[in-house]
Amino acid sequence: MSRRSFWAWGLEQDEPTGQQVREAAARLSQRYGVEVEPVMPPRAEDLRLRAPRISPPSALAAICSSDDHDRAVHTYGRSFRDRIRAFNLQFPNPPDIVARPTIEDEVIAVLDWCSSSGHAAIPYGGGSSTVAGFEPPDGYDGIVTIDLSALDQVLEVDDISRAARIQAGAYGPGLEAQLRPHGFTLRHYPQSFEYSSLGGWIATKRVRWHNGAESHHIGRFVEAVRMCTPRACGSRGE
Repeated sequence: MSRRSFWAWGLEQDEPTGQQVREAAARLSQRYGVEVEPVMPPRAEDLRLRAPRISPPSALAAICSSDDHDRAVHTYGRSFRDRIRAFNLQFPNPPDIVARPTIEDEVIAVLDWCSSSGHAAIPYGGGSSTVAGFEPPDGYDGIVTIDLSALDQVLEVDDISRAARIQAGAYGPGLEAQLRPHGFTLRHYPQSFEYSSLGGWIATKRVRWHNGAESHHIGRFVEAVRMCTPRACGSRGE
């Protein structure tokens, strides 16, 4: 699978080619009667991020990345301001480490490490935030982004109660694909559906809008939530 684009919505394979950029500039020039100069998109090899200031414990090294592209992808959300900064290669405060836990115990271990070391721990679902949710306040000597995309499974479906137990990192398309064989759908399609996660919808109390009217609040579909904090893990609603 192609990597996520560090500056655009979607995957690297979906980024415009140089030829497409030049053609778009030519069309705009013709349309508005002014010369529009094409600006070539940035490339991954152009990234020059601050060196990571911290290293993960050896027990977590296998699920952690300090790759520049990975860190750039996880620096910002997807607001217009975020995309402009990324396009201009402005990454003054990227995460030092991107952790991808695959089980709850690894989530706990990453949180324990951040808590004991005083590092910022930033949860990351699909990266579609538009409110600077991935940018930590100043003062941290280490920033760890916890990417939940590896926790993306529908673990259990009860055909009678029509309830399902689903991990927080499931993106919209993957979630629907796993429910479909059971004859079910969550029926929640926000604009960010393709690159947003169930956990993100719930944490931000995501509302789906349709034809200008409020349609579905994700809270209507939630029976219980299990969450982990630096202090403990627990469930609510069961």
